[in-house]
Amino acid sequence: MKKWHVIFLLIGLVGSFLIGYHVRGICVKYEQVERDTIVDTLRSVLPVPSFEIEVGEVEISYPIFIKEKGQDKIDTIYVPVPITQKEYVSDNYHAWVSGYNAALDSIDVFPKTVYITEKIPARRWGLGVIGGYGVGRSGLSPYIGVGVYYRIW
Repeated sequence: MKKWHVIFLLIGLVGSFLIGYHVRGICVKYEQVERDTIVDTLRSVLPVPSFEIEVGEVEISYPIFIKEKGQDKIDTIYVPVPITQKEYVSDNYHAWVSGYNAALDSIDVFPKTVYITEKIPARRWGLGVIGGYGVGRSGLSPYIGVGVYYRIW
């Protein structure tokens, strides 16, 4: 076997390894395609509280104008206002609102999320550079060529 045969064999083996590694990396990237759809529009028709609790009471000052003997006097009275906490429940959210000046305490939103996974089967058959040792006219000799292959795993 001549030196240039060995050099071409080694170059062919390294080249086919690099090409195969690059092609395998591309196939693995596209083997499984994942798509997801998120529906985040939340519409509800005038929510009705499902649960209401009285938390406490707040006294709010309210000015009163009194006219006495031609003079205007200002007096203040305190009006008790109950503080309530209301709970709103739906398939899309769970919210708590409280206060005499209604304020949102917390809300849990449940958006509809759909995950669609498409699996693309890997290619089993292919065409590539094949190297090895084979039997020819002159007995056992190295072989480099183009051939068809079938991937087992």
